[in-house]
Amino acid sequence: MGQQIKNYFTHLSMQNKCPRAIRIDCGTEFINQDLMSWYETQGIDVQHTAPYSPLQNGVTEQMNQTLVELARAMLLVAKLPEFLWEPAVEHAAYIRNRSFTTTLQHSTPYKAWYGNKPDISNLCEFGVPVWILLQG
Repeated sequence: MGQQIKNYFTHLSMQNKCPRAIRIDCGTEFINQDLMSWYETQGIDVQHTAPYSPLQNGVTEQMNQTLVELARAMLLVAKLPEFLWEPAVEHAAYIRNRSFTTTLQHSTPYKAWYGNKPDISNLCEFGVPVWILLQG
């Protein structure tokens, strides 16, 4: 997990995004000697939350709840089995990031992050039937 965090922060810096802090619970996957020294060399402030206190990270918890509700609704409407939970959450996040929000002055999170309008021409309804062409 530590290398994935480092890779993500490197990705952010390549996108000219400079993270200044990370808010984490007291899980050992985020707090270990290697990562703590890396946070320090990168100038990243580590903010600890109390264990089992999701209220300390309210924005994230609210977004998680929104994504879970969207995914659940999409699975129910499409009458799909629960094992498709992960693609449903991914699709919900994809839609959410390309939807207008009032907190961003009627813009989308995608536009705020990348600076350009999202291309939604490839957007399709979740759970539509597909056909796979096997060649050879």
